[in-house]
Amino acid sequence: GGNDSIDGKAGIDTAVYAAARIGYLLSKTATGFTVAASTGNEGTDSLSNIERTQFADFGVALDIDGNAGTTAKILGAVFGKTSVAIKEYVGIGLGLLDGGMSYPDLMQLAIDARIGANASHAAVVSLLYTNVVGVAPGSADLATFTGLLDSGAHTQASLGVFAAETSLNTASINLVGLAQTGLEFV
Repeated sequence: GGNDSIDGKAGIDTAVYAAARIGYLLSKTATGFTVAASTGNEGTDSLSNIERTQFADFGVALDIDGNAGTTAKILGAVFGKTSVAIKEYVGIGLGLLDGGMSYPDLMQLAIDARIGANASHAAVVSLLYTNVVGVAPGSADLATFTGLLDSGAHTQASLGVFAAETSLNTASINLVGLAQTGLEFV
């Protein structure tokens, strides 16, 4: 209860709250976030270096510059921008990254889950291009990006990471907005 200042320091830290998310106001500050209870005597907590908040109904990942942002970018590139709002998908990505999986490994896992293991290079390029650019690739772009995979200049995972990191993808998934609100997960 009451007002608290919580600094998680290094690692993945979670601040846990007893009530449902709707009972709190989560706000971005210069040094992290505040979590203010709308009723009761919990008060307002100032969070710094806290990567996760857990409420009674779901969590909010706050590290958009870390694993939460990586998860959002992968979801946007592989499953489309609306998938960033699927709390279960976010939870899977966070769990794997927080557990030590690398960005490229999670990217490959996502591609395999979406279109199958050993998908053709053309299928991977079409998937990523369509989700990031918003339209299917033309024949010239398809040939260019497929050529990068065929030549070994890129793996499917590294091309996926490249696509996920583009400004087109980060704008499409509203990464800047997510830095203000956090990313909901279960």
